[in-house]
Amino acid sequence: MASFAVRTSAFVAFATFAALAAAACASTVEAAPVGRALAPYDVRAADLFDDAIEPAAVGYTMDSTPSSKRPHLRERTLAADAVVRARVVTLTSNRDEGVGAWQMGLRTIETLAGNPPAAFTLQIKTTDPSAGIVRSNEGRIAGMTFVAFLHEFADDADASAGGSAQLHFHVAPDSKDEVDAVRQAALLGEVR
Repeated sequence: MASFAVRTSAFVAFATFAALAAAACASTVEAAPVGRALAPYDVRAADLFDDAIEPAAVGYTMDSTPSSKRPHLRERTLAADAVVRARVVTLTSNRDEGVGAWQMGLRTIETLAGNPPAAFTLQIKTTDPSAGIVRSNEGRIAGMTFVAFLHEFADDADASAGGSAQLHFHVAPDSKDEVDAVRQAALLGEVR
């Protein structure tokens, strides 16, 4: 009986820590910084920041094309507000509440380009391109590291008021090839 109480106490402590970490990692942007107009999330933006996690990011290798040769990498790097190597610290689901989404809390471990937040949360709806990846890797995704391309866009509902922002993303594998390709693209962008 004492063993059960210790395990329950440890679980409650872990659950409390996870909830606090999730709250600390949230980076929902309420308003754009003064003087910074946010672009609308248009067709081209949706192509670059598609709210997708590449299958290779979770270990599914289907394409052997080097990162530097993949479509959009350079343009995505230059258009991003930030490109980071980040570790998943939490993954929570509110699918039971009828909303149908996951919140993936990440902590920046290395800045590759731009000015990133120290921690941020990616919202993944069950209708997003990466929903299948998250669903099939839900039990092992916490602790994984990724390269995340991040960009804030004007919230459609508040675009005219200039109010809140939406964080859109693209997640790639945290590999030497990917990191080198991002660094090269960022450097070439600075030279131009």
